[in-house]
Order: sequence, then structure tokens, then C-alpha cells
Amino acid sequence: MALDASEMLGVPQQAGVKVNPRGMGMRAATLYGGYSGGAIGPAINARRHPNTSGRSAAGSDTPTFGRLAYLAVTADEVVLIEVKSRIFTTYLANVLARVPRAEVRDLVLDKGGLYSMPLTVNFTGGERWALEVPKPYMRDARRVAEAFAA
Repeated sequence: MALDASEMLGVPQQAGVKVNPRGMGMRAATLYGGYSGGAIGPAINARRHPNTSGRSAAGSDTPTFGRLAYLAVTADEVVLIEVKSRIFTTYLANVLARVPRAEVRDLVLDKGGLYSMPLTVNFTGGERWALEVPKPYMRDARRVAEAFAA
């Protein structure tokens, strides 16, 4: 079942997608061996994401969260919410950041890779959130981009 932040935010959600910190997909592929048996994963990861220890991506202002969060778009805001999981379910835990849409310059959904699709939220003040969308949620990411553009 898809997550819906409407009740938590007190306003209807237009679209939402589960996101990881930038570099999570490649780190997971490296950890579990991926398609190369783990031999080339670290080299690719270092080239694509030079600062993957700690913050989401070099120069990013992304709020710190674990392995999963939820990016929701409402009529007036872009919201990042921490996602927690239990044995058979995931749920929205707490709001990490709420930003008025007027302060968001654009939302860039880059071409996807093997494991994930980079998603960057750029703000008018020059800050940015560097996220990535796991492969199973790419359709939701496109809906978020469309909702933001509308």
C-alpha cells in the first residue's frame, strides 16, 4: 500500500515518493555484491558519489535521515518525512523538513541508473537536497515531478 502524508501534514498530498540518501543504491549493490560480485561497485560508487560517508552528497543540504524517507508535494509545500519500518509495514514517523513551494526553484529527476534514479530539489537560496529514488518507486517519482511542475 502506498504511503499518504495528508493526515500528518493536515493538507492533501498531491504526490509522494520513497527516497534514499544519494548513493544508497550503489552502496547497497556493493554491499550485496551486485552484478559484478562486488568487484567494481566501490570504484563506480567513488566516481559517481565522492562523498558517500556521512552526508547524502557533496555540497548537499539534505536533512539527515536513515535509509528511507518520503518526499511529499502538497499545493503549498515540499515536505521530507522520515520513514520507519516494522516487520511487515512501513510508516511515516516524523517531519524532517517543510519548505514552501515558492522557495523551491526546481525539482530535477535525472536519468535512472541500474539501482536508482537521482532526484535533486533545488531551492531559490542555492541550497539543494540530493536524494535518490529506488528503482521500484520510479513511477511515483515521475508523478512527484509532474505534481511539482503543475
